[in-house]
Amino acid sequence: MTKQEFLDLRNTGLTFKQIGEIYNLTERQVNYRTKGWGLDYSKKKGLNEHFFSSNTKAAFYWAGFLAADGWIEACRNRVGLALQKQDYEHLEKFKRATNSEHSICPFMNNSAYRIRFNSVIMVEELKTLFNIVPAKTHIYEMPIFEDDYLMLEFLRGYIEGDGHLEKKASGRVSLHLCSANKKFLEEFIDICEYLLGTNIYQVPRLSINPKGQVYTIVLTLDHSEQMIRLLYKNSTTATRLDRKYKVAQLVML
Repeated sequence: MTKQEFLDLRNTGLTFKQIGEIYNLTERQVNYRTKGWGLDYSKKKGLNEHFFSSNTKAAFYWAGFLAADGWIEACRNRVGLALQKQDYEHLEKFKRATNSEHSICPFMNNSAYRIRFNSVIMVEELKTLFNIVPAKTHIYEMPIFEDDYLMLEFLRGYIEGDGHLEKKASGRVSLHLCSANKKFLEEFIDICEYLLGTNIYQVPRLSINPKGQVYTIVLTLDHSEQMIRLLYKNSTTATRLDRKYKVAQLVML
């Protein structure tokens, strides 16, 4: 691997690890070679490490999205978010929201993209303020919300990460939410009942797929559209997934 070959690959967004795999080198070997070429990648990249401690709509929206689709690695103090290729712009929104200077890199044969950064502060705040922990799939519990408007931001983020808005043949839209955690969905139903001021009689439906058991809630069309209006009423371009907002707009009257 020459210096120019490294720079060309680096400019495509590949990480040290990914470049090393091409040349059968370890990530550490790549790091040593860049230092030998006089390249310094040790400078800490910019990041608003206190982003999630700010009691803002953006912080709650992205916390909800990470609770559904992101992860933290406590051993590395790392936060990560990966999305399919068609949602690349949403990763850009997350990067802008957190003032991150980190790269958005392709992986899974360029079918998806991810952004990752290390921050002791951010990992700790996601854990203590939003209950986001490693291996959270089966144990995640929603935080307690002091304000309804922040609850709606968090829920919109979570639903855009793990939920589904489906346009029916009639033009109406249903809201689905899936989780491996049945208790989480039961709490979601309680929140919907609180926000809508009505009883919701659905119970989580169990299905089995190759990855294990999954529970699903499908709200009635009336309840779905009422929730969608609440969730997106005060959303902004910076705090919504464009692909799902297009479907939500069908009921935003």
